[in-house]
Amino acid sequence: MIKNKFLRAVLPGIRAKLSFFTAALVISILGFTSIIHYSQQTKALEEKLESELKAPLEYVNSVVLDLENLSRSMILIEEFKVRVKEKKKQLSKFKRTVVQKEGGFFGALKALGQSIGLNVKRGNVYKSVDTYFTRYLSEKEIQEFESKVRNELRKENGAPIDAPVYEKIRSIAEKTALARISAETSKIRIEEITEEVKFLDAELAKPDLDPKKKKAYLTDKDKLEKERKAAEKAIPDGEKRAASGETALTKALQNFFRGSFKDRISSLGLLPDKIRILAYDRVGKETLDTGLLFSQSSETGKKLLTQTDFTESRKGLFGDTDVLEVIQNKSEPESYEVGGRQYEVVYRPVFRNPSTAERSRSMAEEIAENPKDWAKYIEEDRKISAEIAEISQRLKARMSELRKDGKAKPSSDKEFKNLALAYRQMLKKRDTKLEQLQPYGSVFEKNEKKWNDDHKSLKDKIANTSKEILEWEKMLKFPPKEGENKTSPEEIQEKIRVLESQGEEYKDSLIRLESTKGDWGNSYEHKAEDAFFGLREAALEDFTFIPFKTGPAGIRRYYKDENERKSVKIKWRLLREWVLSGNSETELPKTPKGIAWDSGILVRSRSEAEEVMWALDSTPLVAPGEEEGKGLVYDLLRKDLLGYNIILIDRTEGIRQMKSNREEMIRYTGIIGTIAILLAYGLAWFVVRRIRVISKNAESIGEGNLNVEFPPAGYDEIGVLSESLNDMVHGLKEREEMKGELLAAEEIQKRLLPEKLPSSLNDYVEFGAFYKAMTGVGGDYYDFIELGGGKIAICIGDVSNHGVGPAIVMALFRAQIRAILRKGERDLKKILLEANGYLYEDTPDHIFITFFLAIFDSNTSRLEYISAGHMKPLFFDASDGKIKELPAGGLPIGMDENSFFETTIERRALTLDSGDVFFEYTDGLDEARSPNSDMYSRERLAKLLHANGEKRPEELIKVIVTDVESHTQQDLSATGFSKLSDDIAMIAIRKR
Repeated sequence: MIKNKFLRAVLPGIRAKLSFFTAALVISILGFTSIIHYSQQTKALEEKLESELKAPLEYVNSVVLDLENLSRSMILIEEFKVRVKEKKKQLSKFKRTVVQKEGGFFGALKALGQSIGLNVKRGNVYKSVDTYFTRYLSEKEIQEFESKVRNELRKENGAPIDAPVYEKIRSIAEKTALARISAETSKIRIEEITEEVKFLDAELAKPDLDPKKKKAYLTDKDKLEKERKAAEKAIPDGEKRAASGETALTKALQNFFRGSFKDRISSLGLLPDKIRILAYDRVGKETLDTGLLFSQSSETGKKLLTQTDFTESRKGLFGDTDVLEVIQNKSEPESYEVGGRQYEVVYRPVFRNPSTAERSRSMAEEIAENPKDWAKYIEEDRKISAEIAEISQRLKARMSELRKDGKAKPSSDKEFKNLALAYRQMLKKRDTKLEQLQPYGSVFEKNEKKWNDDHKSLKDKIANTSKEILEWEKMLKFPPKEGENKTSPEEIQEKIRVLESQGEEYKDSLIRLESTKGDWGNSYEHKAEDAFFGLREAALEDFTFIPFKTGPAGIRRYYKDENERKSVKIKWRLLREWVLSGNSETELPKTPKGIAWDSGILVRSRSEAEEVMWALDSTPLVAPGEEEGKGLVYDLLRKDLLGYNIILIDRTEGIRQMKSNREEMIRYTGIIGTIAILLAYGLAWFVVRRIRVISKNAESIGEGNLNVEFPPAGYDEIGVLSESLNDMVHGLKEREEMKGELLAAEEIQKRLLPEKLPSSLNDYVEFGAFYKAMTGVGGDYYDFIELGGGKIAICIGDVSNHGVGPAIVMALFRAQIRAILRKGERDLKKILLEANGYLYEDTPDHIFITFFLAIFDSNTSRLEYISAGHMKPLFFDASDGKIKELPAGGLPIGMDENSFFETTIERRALTLDSGDVFFEYTDGLDEARSPNSDMYSRERLAKLLHANGEKRPEELIKVIVTDVESHTQQDLSATGFSKLSDDIAMIAIRKR
């Protein structure tokens, strides 16, 4: 209890604590609710923006891809026009000269003359004919290609592009193509010059070279070096003109489609005043900006575009930054605050071929997340790629020989066919290894089993429901027989209605389940496995064709539709077969019924596709070694990057609205919290008012007033407390009365003990004694009884248990011992037998006494003693200064009949010399416990006796008592109750 009135006034009471707790609880709940609400609002805003942004962003992506494909197609068309002419020159060397007899009308006449015996000579005609290797994309095919591309250029109203406008755009494409060809020609010429210079250097190194030839070689080398420098200068110039032309062509196409873009984006729901999309190519040139299409969007993020942080972040997309690093670092939106407006910037990479890019990304993520799962297959892929590289080199060499000879096409060449067969076998081996080593086989089986089980379960439910409906309909038609339960028609119809509704639900579930058959849209494992299988195939297709349709829709359709996947894989297989068969350079093989070559426009010859196929198949997916990000997976992803879309989202209004809602929530929280505090304080005042009455009465009790009565306080916890306190006060009164009685009993018991130590034998021995009852009165006992003739009886005992009962038993036992001794009995054994007879008959079984009795004869200094289960005495031998343990034993008194008891006790004797000390005690001494529950112990007692054996008994006892008080932290001299674990008694006798 806090007795300091100042502290009681200052420290918070129940009202303050309850009010504070209530306020904290209410504010915590409201605060937590506010955070959840704010988080939900933020999420809802993000989802709304995401949904609003999804369609326009996909369209912008497709626009960027369409513009790229149109630009690439138009440049390719112009390149083809130039290349076809060059190819004709280059491939003309592969033509064959065929010798034929003169034909035509004159040839026929000469042949007729020869047949009738005329001496007419028919001349030979030498004719140059095409071979397999002189076949390339023809001008007709290029015109068809150009027609298809031109057909894509339509106005907003769907009308074809005007001829002057098309010619202007075509002219830009032509200049770009010429610049490209110029740069490529220069590169090829540099390679040729390098070879020629090597030859000249080898010739010049000859020691016996003719001086005239040497001079000519040096002149030629000088010309070649000048030509090399000119070519090296032409390369960057051509590349620069090509890049400038590409930008100009993209701008021209943008201007042409501007109206269409604007209408389409508007129809998709883009909010120009809140969202602005900018598209950049891979070197950082802007290719599209919705701000130029919509006047409202031109102001969106205008200040942000010049913000240093934003421009630095945007620069990080381009330059030498790796695409994988960009995708990883820019995966999360960035937030900016400019001019009091809040912007969120989202970065999205755009890939030229979404099908290849999606597989590359999926594979790169899979390898990064589960490297151990794919380690074996990746290692096998490296081995197979090395073997394919070897076969590719042999195929390449053979194709060179076939071109030089020019007589046979590859499909009719045995060596080529054998190498192509070996190539096919390696491809098959790679597919087999993938099937064996991919880690998701068990997952596929498990998912398929689950689908089949669910499908069967739904089928069974539908069948059982239909069967049950038929049974109820049968009951409706035919009345029940006698003894059968009767069900009313209304109940039957209701049951049928419920079953029909249930059956429809099962059918709908079955339809939904069947629609997921073969759907890989949400299957991470299937996408990963397909990426390993289809990456090279998709890349080969992307190289060979310019697609009719762009965007990610194709790959999504591929994942979703099992038939689409089958169709695509058949076309992949046919494309491979076209390349490996060597039958035709430009004619694709026929497809099975129902499958069409809809991959796009064929823009590569078989030979060109063959070169790329060799490169794809001979490059491992992941390069060996510890370098990360090396291999076909990463090369294709980097090569396929077209640029980035940067989405600027003005979230100012949304954030302001959320802040307004949050502030409003905080106001409501404050109001509700204040009301809650006031209510809690009022309730606490009402409760505390009742508690105060109880508290004041409790203080009175603490001051010693037990005539206090707590008023009734109802049936709640406080009422129960009041009633319990009344019971407690009543118990305290009884306890105080009992305490008084115990104090009286303690006083009585003290009088039963020797008031003073014997003094009649002071010339011979000195005595010391101590007694402390655990509860004021106890069952321990000691006594000194003078017998006359220089003899004295010494007693010490311990009744089992402690308290009032043992104290009464000990008082009776004391009287019995004194009565036996008064009769003159001096035989120790007979004394104990008589006492045991009384105690065994008059006490319960659980009451017994350990007792030690001795008689000291001063005439002989002889101490005769007997023990009934008591502690063994300790003896200090003054002659050698050692502590000895005297023998003792026996059964306690009152535990058994005399017939057995007599066999356990034994008289013993010892003679005391000058300075010897005899010490006996009860077990409460060595079992006295410290606050840590450590016992005092007999060993500690023995050490103390040894150290103080030369002291007078009274002083020795005081030393022991002081040591026990130090050990137990108890005052053994205090009257009344103590915290001892047992009663303590001890006696000491010292021979003078």
